[in-house]
This record gives sequence, structure tokens and C-alpha cells, in this order.
Amino acid sequence: MILFRQYFRIHGSGLVSWSGINGLMAWALAATSKPMESGNALGGFMLKLAEKVPPGLRGLFGVAPGLSAIDSLVQAKIGFWMAIALPIYASLLAVSSVGAEVDRRTADFLLALPVGRQQVIISRWWVMVLNSAILALVTWSALCGGLAFYGVSGKYQGYFWVIAEAWLLGVAVGSMAMLVSLRVGDYGQAVKGSLAGAGALWAVDFGMQVASVPRIARAWNPFSYFDPFNILVRGGLLLGDVLVLIFMSQAMLWLSVVTFESKQVET
Repeated sequence: MILFRQYFRIHGSGLVSWSGINGLMAWALAATSKPMESGNALGGFMLKLAEKVPPGLRGLFGVAPGLSAIDSLVQAKIGFWMAIALPIYASLLAVSSVGAEVDRRTADFLLALPVGRQQVIISRWWVMVLNSAILALVTWSALCGGLAFYGVSGKYQGYFWVIAEAWLLGVAVGSMAMLVSLRVGDYGQAVKGSLAGAGALWAVDFGMQVASVPRIARAWNPFSYFDPFNILVRGGLLLGDVLVLIFMSQAMLWLSVVTFESKQVET
């Protein structure tokens, strides 16, 4: 618990900043969504346009057949943003779990504590999980609070599940980033590599969706398990997607522990 609290305190200000930014963006989305509720000629035009583009691009237009105008807008904007923001935030936390200590020349103090290396990695992994969950919860609360304040109805529970799956995606990508940082060693390179890797995974999955590549061919990519449109349509998470993302996270955590146990850390 000491390691957990210490790492949580270190990233407290960052969590406040990220939560503030995401909360403001969610509230701003709610504030501008009222005109969409009743629908208009532009909405009808966009719906017809969306029907003519590849299915993978429809959600990005904010017009998803089968959903209300509000739900389409939320899944497009919040779904898109959280699929990027949470993996980035989780990756930054994960990469700094050990890399930042080495970069600041404080790793010797960390390793001198009467705890095993396994506890170091696991405790800091849990901080990533918790902070990402707080960020996700703040975003959902701001979104739903804003919609309620402006008198806009929507699938509030569905939005929760969309953001919850984005959180699971962020944890999976962050766990991968932790493993990358331990193998690379250099903190700066690990940050760049992890963020570039997360961006590449997202871009590849999006491109494959646009090309209508079957889901099974994208199963290796964690981003393929995040689909805000289907979450809102079915009103909850698909158990298979949840289990795969959890498995990916746990596998990366285990590999990170094994890597750190055998790693020669330069202090």
C-alpha cells in the first residue's frame, strides 16, 4: 500500500488536470447537443449521407442508423475521444512506473525498499487502473450532468458502458505500454514508442473497419474490442469483449513482472 499511495500522490495533479479537461469537454458536448434532440433537415441529410459511406465511417459522422440523434452524437464524439484519451493517459502512467524513476536517478531508492520488484510493478499498475477509472467516471458524470442540466434525454446508462469499455481498452493499452517501457529502458524513447504504438493500433483498426475487414481478422488489436455503437444498441457490454481486454491486460502485466524481475536497472 505504501508504494500505491506514493505513486498515486505523485500523479494526483495530473489526474486533476486530465479530469478537468475531460469533464469540461463532456459538459461542452452536452451544452451543444440540445438542437440535435428534435432533429432537423441537416440531420436528415447527414443520415442519408451516412448510409452511402462505408459502415466504419458512419459513427465518425455522428449519424448512426438505429440510434437517436443524441445517442449518435455522443457515441461519435465521446466514443472517439475516450478511445484516444484513456489509452494515452494510461500509457503515460504505465511508462513512468519505472522509467521515470530511472530517468530521475531515484530508482536506487525505489529498489532499496523492503518490497519485491513484483510489488513495485503491480502497485503501480493498480494506480494506472484506478486513475483511469476516475478519469472515465468524471467524464461520464460531467456528460450526464450536462445533459440533465440542459434538459436533454439520452441513454445515460448506455453512455456509462461506452466509457467503461473505453476504460478497459485504456488499461489494456497501458499494460502494453508498461511492458514496452521495461524492455526499451530509455524513458524518452519508451514514451514516444508507446504513444506512437497506441496511435498506430488505433489507425490500423480504423482503416480495417473502413475497408470492412472481418472482425476476426482484427482480433489481435485491442481497439477492435471497442464499439460504442453496438454498446448503445444492445444497452450493455459484450462479455466476450470484456474478457479479451482483461486477458490482454493481465497477460501484459504478467510479462511486465517477469521482465522487471530479470532486468538490470541502472541507477
